[in-house]
Order: sequence, then C-alpha cells, then structure tokens
Amino acid sequence: MSDRRAVALVLLSAAGFGSSAVFAKAAYASGVNPSTMLALRFVIAAMLLLPLVWLGGWRLPRGRLLAGYMLMGLMYTAQSQGYFNALMYASSGLCGMLLYVYPVLVTILALALGWEKLDRRMLVLMALAIAGMAITLGGKLQGQPIGIALALMAAGVYAVYILFGNSLSKSRENIHPLAACVVILGTAGLSNTAIALWQGVALPGTPTGWLAVSAIALFSTAIAIAAFFAGVAQIGAAKASIISTFEPVITMAFGVTMLKETVSGTQLLGGAMVLAAVVLLAQRPAPKAAAMPGVQASA
Repeated sequence: MSDRRAVALVLLSAAGFGSSAVFAKAAYASGVNPSTMLALRFVIAAMLLLPLVWLGGWRLPRGRLLAGYMLMGLMYTAQSQGYFNALMYASSGLCGMLLYVYPVLVTILALALGWEKLDRRMLVLMALAIAGMAITLGGKLQGQPIGIALALMAAGVYAVYILFGNSLSKSRENIHPLAACVVILGTAGLSNTAIALWQGVALPGTPTGWLAVSAIALFSTAIAIAAFFAGVAQIGAAKASIISTFEPVITMAFGVTMLKETVSGTQLLGGAMVLAAVVLLAQRPAPKAAAMPGVQASA
C-alpha cells in the first residue's frame, strides 16, 4: 500500500468519526434516544468487526487483559453517553470541537502522573489550547451549558481511556488492535443496552432513522476503525494521529452544510487555536490514541 492511499484511509476514518454527529441528529429526529442508538451502534459494529478478527486468525484477549479491555468498554460507554447526549443540547460543530480537546487533557494527565516533563514548548501549546477554548466558549454559541458540560466530560473520560489503553498496549501478549476493539465495542454494546432498557427503549420510527443508525454503526464505527488501522500500519500512529485532527473540521463542515448550523468567526478562531495546539502536541513522543485508536473520539 502506498503512503498516499494510507493517508486517504486515515482521512476516510476521520470522515467516518466526524460524520457521526450528523447521523445522530437525523436518528434523534426519528424518535430514537441516545442510549438505544448507542446500543444498536456498538452491537452492530462489534458483529461487523468480529468476522474480520476471525478471518485474520487473531485471538481475543484473555484473563486480566480481557478485563482491562472490558473496563475500556465501560469507559467508552461513559464517553459516548456524554458526547451523544451533548448533541441534544449543543450544535454538532461545538460538540466536536470541545471533544477534541482530549489530546490536551491527555498531556495534562500525563504531566500529573509524572509520565512527562513540562517544558517551555509544551507550556506554550497548553496555553494556546486553553486560550482557544476560552475564546470559543466566550463567543456566540449554539449550545446550552449542559451540552457544553457533557461534551467536556466526554473529552475528560476519553483522555483517561487513552492513557489506560496505552498502558494495556504494553502487555507482552500479542493482541491485535481489532481483536481488542471487538471486546471494547462488545462491552459498550452490552452496557448501553442495559442503560437503554433502564431508561426505556426508543427505536427509530422512520426508515431515515434506521438508515442513520446503520450509517453510524457501519461508516462511523466499523469502517472508520478498520480504515484507521489499515492507514496506521503503513504510515505509523504518530502521523495518523496528526491527520486525524481533521475530524472536528469535518464535523463542523457537515453541521454547517447539512444541519444548517452557524459558526461565528470567534468560534472558528478559537477552534483553529485548539487544533493547532493539538497538531503540534501530536508531533512529540507522548501517550496518545496510537495505542488503541479504533474508538477515537467520536464519537
């Protein structure tokens, strides 16, 4: 595979994750609630990826490693619940941008845990990201405070998820990332199903709603994960993680073109500052989504 094709696959993955918010809004319009949609999303995606794992001859994790990836599935449940509930109170572009501060939060947590040392360059990038957040949140927003809080909570949970996944990836057991993802997505599917049963199942009431849920499961999850891993295998995780910063841009573009959402100049400036900080932070050796990128912040 050429590098150009690998880059295209990573961009396809970013498009998949970035478009999930648009599909979610369409699903909500058909009467489905977030928990039911997420249950369908993760169960279908796990079932789609399982044959790939079987055909590849990759064994599923066992023992403590299995428990660790199941715990990641529960973390991903919390992250996805926060993000997709945030979409009910804020625009897709705002939610996507807020969620994508997770690399900055990963860095903050790594510093707090003593895994990284603070230098002048990192301090400047952190200040740039925080300033970008402040500018964005201080401008004219299409969102209620609860939506902003839920999106930021999702980013925080995802940052913990990334660091935990990074530690699991150092295991001596040779577990293929797709096999680990099947466990994570399967656990997320079961836990979201339990939440949906507790809250009350609300299935899509229209063919458009079912199409939107299917698109989230197929394009925004299964295909996005497979495409990302295929790209990483060729160009490496570091470069792929930088290319993936295109994801919130796609979310915002879809929101403007398909959902008729508006974006102010202030939001664009603040978002650009955050993305610049994220790209530059991704260019240094650090714990990031490279360990377990298959469930990248979508999202």
